[in-house]
Amino acid sequence: MIAIKSRSGRRLWPLLVITCACLVAAACSSSSSSAPASSSSTQASKSSNTASVAYAASLVFLNEKIIGPAFTKAKGYGYSGRAGPSDGLESEIASHEISPNVFQAIGGDNITPLFPKFTTWYVQYAATSIVVAYNPKSKYASQFAAIASGKKPITDLFTLMEKPGFLLGRTDPNLDPQGRAFIYMLELAQKKYHLPADTVTKIIGSPIASSKSSQIYDEAALEPRLQAGQLDASSAYLSQARQLHLHYITLPAAINLGDASMANWYHNASITITGNVLKHGSPLVVDITTIGKPTSAGTSYVAYVLSPAGRALYVKGGYTLLKPVAFGNTADIPAPVKAELSS
Repeated sequence: MIAIKSRSGRRLWPLLVITCACLVAAACSSSSSSAPASSSSTQASKSSNTASVAYAASLVFLNEKIIGPAFTKAKGYGYSGRAGPSDGLESEIASHEISPNVFQAIGGDNITPLFPKFTTWYVQYAATSIVVAYNPKSKYASQFAAIASGKKPITDLFTLMEKPGFLLGRTDPNLDPQGRAFIYMLELAQKKYHLPADTVTKIIGSPIASSKSSQIYDEAALEPRLQAGQLDASSAYLSQARQLHLHYITLPAAINLGDASMANWYHNASITITGNVLKHGSPLVVDITTIGKPTSAGTSYVAYVLSPAGRALYVKGGYTLLKPVAFGNTADIPAPVKAELSS
C-alpha cells in the first residue's frame, strides 16, 4: 500500500489512485488522525529487509506498478512506498514524522536541506518536462487538439487558459515542484512570447504563491479529476501524461523546463514561497538518496534504480535518462550504489 498525504496534512489512502478513474472519490477524500503519520513506510524503515521509499507523487505509477515489483522480484527485498509532494516529504523527514530509508525527489533542492543529519549525498539520474494535460471531452477540446497538433500556435493556449470559467488544476507551489514548474512555465512563456504583463496572474487567478486557490489539488488527485471530467486542463509531467495515457500539449523546450542546456534561461523564472524562500526555475530532474543509516534493502533499491535494468524501466515510463551524477559528500555513498555509478 502507498500512503499519500494531502496538503492539509491529513492522510489520503487511495491505492494507485491515478491509475483508475473509479478511484477519484478515494483520492479526493481523506481520513484524519490525531496521531503522527504512521504509514507502512515509517514502520517498514525499521527493517533492513524492506526498502521504505518516500517519493515525489509524480512517481506513484512507476514506483508502485513497475519499479517496486521489479525490484522485489530481482533483489528479494520487500518494498513499501509513500507518495507526496517533494517539499512536504522533506519536511516530514526532517521532523521525524516519517522515517523512510530512501527518498526520491524532483530537484536536489528538496534533499540538500536534509544535509548532514539525514543524508549527505544524492544522485541525479532522470529528467522530465512540464506539459498541459487536457480533458478530451472539455468544451475546449477541439482547440486543445489544434494546439497540440500545431495547427494553432502555442500562444493560443495561454489565451485559452485565461477565459472566465476555465477549469484549471495544478498543485501547491509551496509544497510541490510541479506546482512551481507550472508557474515557471507561464512566466517563461510570458517572457518568450512577449505576452501581456498580466498573463500569469490572469491564468492563475490569485497571487502566484497562494495555497488557497481553487485551482490547487493534491498531486495524486489532480489527474483523476482531469480524467473524470472535472477539469478542462491541468499541469502534468510528460512522464505522467504518457504513463496515464492522457491527452496533452507538448510545450517548447524554452518553457517546458526539460532541457538541461537551458538551465540559465529557466533561472529567469522565480517564485517566493512560504517562509519567504525564493525559488528559481531549473530543469526537472529526479534525484535519489538514502535516509539515515543505510539499510541493505534501501541501498539495494537505490542501486537497482541506477542499474541498467532500473534505468530501462524509467525509459518505458516516459523519462529521459541522464548520466547519473552524484552531489554532496560522495565518499558517503554506499558501495553498491557507487558500483552502479562507475559501471
